[in-house]
Amino acid sequence: MSDVDLILVCQSNVVDYDAYSSFPLDRLDLYQTLVYPRMVRDGDRFLGHLDLLNTLKSGQTYFEAGFPQRRDLLNIWNLPSASGMHLANVLMASGLRTKIINNIDSEWDWFEQAYTANTKPPLVGISSTFYLTFKEVGKLAKRLRKLDPDMEIVLGGAFANGQVSGGGGVAGLEKPMRRYGIDYALHAFNSDRDLRDLLLVRKEGGDIGTVRNLCYFDKDRFTATASEWNTPLLDEVPANWDKVDAPFLNRTIQIRTASGCPFSCSFCSYPTTAGGWKTIEAERVRAHLESVKRIPGIDRIIFIDDTFNVPPHRFKQLLEIFKDYDFEWFSFLRVQYVDEDIVRNMRDSGCRGVYLGVESANDRVLKNMNKKATRADFARGVNLLNKYGISSLSAFVLGFPGENDESIRDNIDFIENCGVDFYSLKEFFYMENTEIHKQRDKFGLTGMGINWSHDTMSYEGASQLKLDMFRSIKNATSIDPDTSLWYLAYLYDRGYGFDEIKQLQQGMNRIMMDQLDGTMSNDTEAFRALRGMVA
Repeated sequence: MSDVDLILVCQSNVVDYDAYSSFPLDRLDLYQTLVYPRMVRDGDRFLGHLDLLNTLKSGQTYFEAGFPQRRDLLNIWNLPSASGMHLANVLMASGLRTKIINNIDSEWDWFEQAYTANTKPPLVGISSTFYLTFKEVGKLAKRLRKLDPDMEIVLGGAFANGQVSGGGGVAGLEKPMRRYGIDYALHAFNSDRDLRDLLLVRKEGGDIGTVRNLCYFDKDRFTATASEWNTPLLDEVPANWDKVDAPFLNRTIQIRTASGCPFSCSFCSYPTTAGGWKTIEAERVRAHLESVKRIPGIDRIIFIDDTFNVPPHRFKQLLEIFKDYDFEWFSFLRVQYVDEDIVRNMRDSGCRGVYLGVESANDRVLKNMNKKATRADFARGVNLLNKYGISSLSAFVLGFPGENDESIRDNIDFIENCGVDFYSLKEFFYMENTEIHKQRDKFGLTGMGINWSHDTMSYEGASQLKLDMFRSIKNATSIDPDTSLWYLAYLYDRGYGFDEIKQLQQGMNRIMMDQLDGTMSNDTEAFRALRGMVA
């Protein structure tokens, strides 16, 4: 096997369940909004939902198993990431070879084998898409350097970009890069080309100073190269998915056909950071489907476009193209832009599930959010999806400025009575580079992140309402908002039908409701019922 130029670590488990398990159980009231409904108590520990299923089915948790076994156990990070496949595909066009490590916690043995097999140590990349703090990045970097203290590590992706664009600037990267042993950081949005240029300089020689959007150390002196906006690679991405070495694939692959978002929801920073909206022509998507079709065993696709069905005329063209293939697919959907013909064609083209960013079922709050949709739009769309057998997850944001008891009641009523299948609840997260920040005085909005309050609610109040809603809603199934659509698509990839997914999740939800009521035993009727489902 010839040397690879890059080993790309795409993702790892980011929730520290052991830390939550160490909290005193008799003080659960102080932290219950942090763990529920994301985790389940099993004996003396908190587990994620999938790990509870692992325990009941296999007798061990994910981290109790060895590396080959972890690839067979349920873990959301085993779902193939979009970033790894995309970058390997793009870099291949420049003659650069990439070894993808999809989930380092499942594939450490593959990483070690690939790294030590090279005659010249490759560059090791950390994709930061799902990291929220440098502590998480540093934990991974420390683990990597145990294999080789001289390993060269490059950090890139959404977290790195956010550290710079969020106000820290490139200078803010120096301290954590030194502390955690990061040799290079690519901080631009859409840094595909910059990574390519860095790899080519490293491979062929040249001036590293010509690589844009790069921070590095020149004889221990922190250095930042020129910053430049990168337009997203879409039409230029080769249709060579079948040539990417991806042993972690099962039946599902993730791809995108657009970048950015044409909307400007007032709580969201993405339209600002993405720098515009760009789509691939529908017929160009066909070439990618042809390539995906050649991958043995792949028959399911998750389209990760933020607004997959906009513009509607392009979406209609895509649906006609999809009918020529046997793929089943999932996507994010602006449900206010569908009608009966569109939803029928979605079903006929293989759509199995969609994510609906409902956010609120109160028209006043929706107007504050600048959602360009009404409660009636969402109700009509959910009804059509149900009519044609397409599963959906309705996601709600709690505590947005203007939220009050009335709007919470509207949310509950919508979930209970409008045919919602799965739903998720998440507290409003306040960011500076959003439209709502510009209107903060209007709503008395203060603080930042999760430490906010406004005229009608606080983060703590929204967190408690989340639990109250979870406990009271009976006619729909709650899903962890941090995994949402991917949770459904992953379990479907692993052979679970949607009725089975719903039954298992409802079983775990009943256990969590018992625990919120103070019953922590794993010898309850709800636990016994779940064991019976898993057996």
